[in-house]
Amino acid sequence: MFMSSAIRSLPLAVAFAAVAAVASAQDSTAHDTSSPAASALARRSAASVSFIQSRPQGAFGQNVGIGYGVNGAYLFRLDDAGIWSIRADAGVVTYGNESRRTALSESVGGRVQVDVKTSNYIVPLTLGPQLTWPSGPVRPYVNAGVGGQAFFTESHVEGADGGSDFGSTTNHSAWAAAWAAGGGIYMPVYAGKRKVQLDLGMQYVSGRRARYLARGSIVDLPGAQISVTPLESTTHLLVVRLGGTIQ
Repeated sequence: MFMSSAIRSLPLAVAFAAVAAVASAQDSTAHDTSSPAASALARRSAASVSFIQSRPQGAFGQNVGIGYGVNGAYLFRLDDAGIWSIRADAGVVTYGNESRRTALSESVGGRVQVDVKTSNYIVPLTLGPQLTWPSGPVRPYVNAGVGGQAFFTESHVEGADGGSDFGSTTNHSAWAAAWAAGGGIYMPVYAGKRKVQLDLGMQYVSGRRARYLARGSIVDLPGAQISVTPLESTTHLLVVRLGGTIQ
């Protein structure tokens, strides 16, 4: 449960860390004009948070449906103009969720009902260069990266009346190496002490073969047993992104 919660928080952690770095460096610069390192970090750092839709491709698309999630990114510009940057991305996508209502246990009987919910997750992680046109009302960019994708499926129990979780199990986990290439546009919406831009983009993620679960991969058996049947294929994704960038 701790591992899955930590993985789901990765995108926001990446973005919040970047925002904190930008804000800390700018505050340091405001109070200490003799700190060139802080000034350079503030000038060259940017963070992005986006809502994403994943569209599995090829054999992967035959087994897995469209997913939705969030993505966080940190960019470090390599030049003053912001043409070249190093970009780190971390996303979390959920797909093929299932839910069923059942009795809490045989000893308690049917008087106490709970919901057993199963969620499938994809966690893409990439690091690589980005090339950006740094000026104008529309600023196109292209990027590429290498990394991988984590796949895991988690089942948890919550009260039938919408109460909080009180138990979870990771049913399956796997990892596949991947490379990514994409692009998009930035559109400035605010230019003050911190600059804010709308971020619209797409990215193709080419993932190697992996074993993963989808809706129906877990079957409940008598005696509180389950049957788990993983699917296997290459794991190519098209990711559509809508969000914002702050620097």
